[in-house]
Amino acid sequence: MEEFSKFFNSWLHDGYYKNYANIGKNGDFFTAISVGNLFGSLLAKHFLNLVNKNILKLPLQIVEIGANEGYLMHDFASALISFDKNIFKDIEIFIVEPHEKLRNIQKNTLKDIEFTHIKNLNDYKFINAFIFCNELFDSFSCELIENEKMAFVDENKNLHFLNAKKDILKKCEKIELLKGEFSQELENFFEILDKSCEKFIFNTFDYGVEYPNKFSIRIYKDHQVYSLFDINLNDYYKISDLTYNVNFTHLKYLIKKFNYQLLSYKKQNLALIDFGFEQLLNDSLKINETIYNNFLKQAKNLFFNFDDKFHFIEFQKGE
Repeated sequence: MEEFSKFFNSWLHDGYYKNYANIGKNGDFFTAISVGNLFGSLLAKHFLNLVNKNILKLPLQIVEIGANEGYLMHDFASALISFDKNIFKDIEIFIVEPHEKLRNIQKNTLKDIEFTHIKNLNDYKFINAFIFCNELFDSFSCELIENEKMAFVDENKNLHFLNAKKDILKKCEKIELLKGEFSQELENFFEILDKSCEKFIFNTFDYGVEYPNKFSIRIYKDHQVYSLFDINLNDYYKISDLTYNVNFTHLKYLIKKFNYQLLSYKKQNLALIDFGFEQLLNDSLKINETIYNNFLKQAKNLFFNFDDKFHFIEFQKGE
């Protein structure tokens, strides 16, 4: 039998993502990027606001981790060209992507944008970076914890809850987790992030809760949701999305542990409004009514069709 985290990693990263995840209206699941270019445009507006306030100092590197098809970076960079094309002389663009098939798709999506692929975050030393990701942490492998037991998977893909490893239990105690998902990979990511970047502002959009007390692990296939505990896992293994709610208590614990400064933690829809949605909407109306109406339609989806579990978190290393 193997630990559930190894099974999770094999499912997603040796299977589903490696062979190209099916995302969007015609895929297995839907993200904010699937709505249209408004999401990336607002992120670009937020980035420029940080630069104008001298919170971010040029020159710098812009880094997306886990870009899927590359649409968010495309929308972000396209908006930067529209807002302030001169900024490109002071920035370099990178995408961190371990999967070859996704790298090839990203190259096609971003064929008009100069950028550099790196397979892993620790393959490059970033000096001063603006790092962003969307629904990344929910793809990190996790253990399933229930009191003093954790899940293991046998060769027939059946779940068994057996005595948990003591080191895992100690880490769960620190974040007051008795039942739910615990991600050692999230802790490992922070170690790599800290070593790979001298200074950064990191922001992420993800869904999750604080102080979880139940399992949220689930499967998405063709926009249908299935409980991991109610199905035959062999029927979905490596051909569907496996995900769970991010533990924001764990995330904030790690931000504090590494002495980073938490800049923002709020609902995703509120963050997007604060990025400058009203101004972007008004500016678009001056340019083209079709663009205005398109942004308005996208906004209805972004602000009302993503539930309260979706959050924006931003933190900083260095000043």
